[in-house]
Amino acid sequence: MKIYVSVDMEGISGVFSWEQTGRDEKGSEYEKARHLYTQDANAVVEACKENGVERIVVMDGHNGGYNFVIEELHPDGEYIIGHSRRDILPGFDKSFDGVILLGFHAMAGTLCGILDHTQSSKTWFNYFINGKKMGEVGQEAVMAGGLGVPIILVTGDKAVCKEAKQLLGNVETVAVKEGLSRNCARIIAPVKAHQLIREGAKRAIKRIKDFKPYIIKPPIEVRIEFQNTDVADGYERAGWKRVDGRTVCRTVDSALKIVD
Repeated sequence: MKIYVSVDMEGISGVFSWEQTGRDEKGSEYEKARHLYTQDANAVVEACKENGVERIVVMDGHNGGYNFVIEELHPDGEYIIGHSRRDILPGFDKSFDGVILLGFHAMAGTLCGILDHTQSSKTWFNYFINGKKMGEVGQEAVMAGGLGVPIILVTGDKAVCKEAKQLLGNVETVAVKEGLSRNCARIIAPVKAHQLIREGAKRAIKRIKDFKPYIIKPPIEVRIEFQNTDVADGYERAGWKRVDGRTVCRTVDSALKIVD
């Protein structure tokens, strides 16, 4: 069995502020959060290894792709790090049995979603696939589904777990915190969160045959509404069709092309 783990920072246990994510500058709070990020990933790798997964590929998907504390990584995983990537999901193909979305966040505009955003917290406002509003959970589900691979587990705050259930239905989720606003959270101790993540991964692996890929057949219309017109200007120059002042769209022939 092969499992691909896509990791983001905003939904990691104990993370609730932009300062922790390193979005604006990589200070001391970001350095602390890197350890939380690594420990959540290790909990997934440990659970996978203990429950019959032969190969676990973990992709550092946050910001520049260099957030793990490498010296602390679990020895049973393989890790994809670094920037200037040719693919959105490097190392991923149809040979995987399932995808785990670890530390994900709710889509832009979600009430009480901790650090809610879609793709860019500074420039994107809304994102749609075939007219359906989606966030990053939806994006990864569509891309994985394009290769026939299901999402089996989503971890993050309560808001993203609800979003995942609404979109995917039969998916395991683990809420490691609850948003009281965009920047305020009710959290649990990381050691408890790691236990819950391990248990969630175990449940997902034990019933992996129950999950179905989320498939949207091409052609696929992608529409992005930005926060400002100048960002839309740039996309229009790159070949996207201008819909209005802040919105562009294009049609793609593959689920793997829904995100630039």
